Amino acid sequence: MKTSKILTLCFALVATCSTAFSAMAYVPYDSYIYSTSTGRITAEYSPVPYVPARTIDRASLGVPLVQPIGMCFDKDMNLYITDAGTNALVIVDKDYQVVKRIEDFENNGLLDFFGGPEGVFVADNGDIYICDTNQKRIIVLDKTYQFKQEIKDVVPANADEYFVFLPSKIAVDASGNLFVISKNEYSGILQLDPNGKFLSFIGSNKVVFDPITKLWKKIMSKEQREQMEQFLPVEYTNLQMDNDGFFYTVSKSEDSTDPIKRLNPSGKDVLIKNGYVGVAGDVRTADMEEKDFKPSAFVDVCPGENGLIYALDVTKGRIFVYNNEGFLFYAFGGLGQQLGTFVTPSAIEVRGSDVLVADQTTGRITVFKRTAYGNLIDTADYCYSVGEYETSVETWREVVKLNSNFELAYAQIGKVYLRQKRNEEAMQYFMLGNYRGDKITGTSGYNKAFFEYRRQIATAFFGPVVVTAVVFIVAGTAYKRYRKRRRAYERKS
Repeated sequence: MKTSKILTLCFALVATCSTAFSAMAYVPYDSYIYSTSTGRITAEYSPVPYVPARTIDRASLGVPLVQPIGMCFDKDMNLYITDAGTNALVIVDKDYQVVKRIEDFENNGLLDFFGGPEGVFVADNGDIYICDTNQKRIIVLDKTYQFKQEIKDVVPANADEYFVFLPSKIAVDASGNLFVISKNEYSGILQLDPNGKFLSFIGSNKVVFDPITKLWKKIMSKEQREQMEQFLPVEYTNLQMDNDGFFYTVSKSEDSTDPIKRLNPSGKDVLIKNGYVGVAGDVRTADMEEKDFKPSAFVDVCPGENGLIYALDVTKGRIFVYNNEGFLFYAFGGLGQQLGTFVTPSAIEVRGSDVLVADQTTGRITVFKRTAYGNLIDTADYCYSVGEYETSVETWREVVKLNSNFELAYAQIGKVYLRQKRNEEAMQYFMLGNYRGDKITGTSGYNKAFFEYRRQIATAFFGPVVVTAVVFIVAGTAYKRYRKRRRAYERKS
């Protein structure tokens, strides 16, 4: 994207900000970010980044849609929706018009039906994978919607006698391997080969211990410890695969310290978490009593363009959006039955800048459009990622005009100035942004700018100081020699 075009876009966005603010008048929710500028975490109101634009429901589709549980797009932007209320798969095109609704299919010569379908995934070759949860199986249809395969009776290695295969969410890699979340399974994500044979677990969650109970276990006898309840790892609630083959996962447990993860193919969490307040949705603010705080419980996650992460919280019906470094961009949505709010949000998908959220109680899917404010943040972040630093700075300045509490904007401007060796200005913006820096390396944005500034000053003055010192030393030495020779001459005379 050319700089001139981006600048034109930025000015156009600023010019339309009044439209965004007028839209806020009817938006039934507030948007906020977290600030740490006072040394404590506080919630600060911000302009609304997304507004509800339309709904997808029975009325708009012309076919039943009762309990949408899962959603996914194929490469042609057709949307696939699993409806557990009518035991059907609904397919709509990019204009959200019905293409196909499937309630039954022929399975080896017999008529078969879905039973509580939940997760759905469409491979690049058009194969459709449906988690037929209540019937303990995965159904695979080809791109013509004909039955292709049934995967059931999956038994992991070392499974106990009570294990039941209840597939609820699924993703498939380029090799045809299946990655499945099974309900009530705490060992991790099941990896199956294309024929449904169990291969391994990946991404096992850490066991969460109660601190008091953990202390008691240290002083108990072996028999007493064995009688205590078994601690189980946190169970995954959803997963989605990005274009690089990494898995974004969420855990619903309120005890989980890392509810959002990005797992590499070996199951290691590689999500960057440099943000001010972590990547965990709502956090307790300084003015909030512990008894009044209710942490986020995520039910779905979706990777978006430019590394953005969209996470759906069922606790407050909110969507939290983070960038690829773990900084919170904004939060929007809420609980209720008005357009833009939810009763029981169940799934989230992203198409371009549009966000789609399904509500399994109201039976509708809400399509959100990004506002001018949201577009400015996205543009500033994109420009920085592709090296358009000047445009990024100008756009972040426009963001600050709309939201002076947005600390990340100051920090990003500071990063650009640090790159440009404008170290004194970088220090000022890092202070405004309260930028602590990279938590992995432990470096501080301000400290790094100060170190560079100090070195810059030292370099600027080192040369003249050394030259002056050398001149004085040479002059002093010459003068001493002159005086010595003068005295010798006088004695001879």
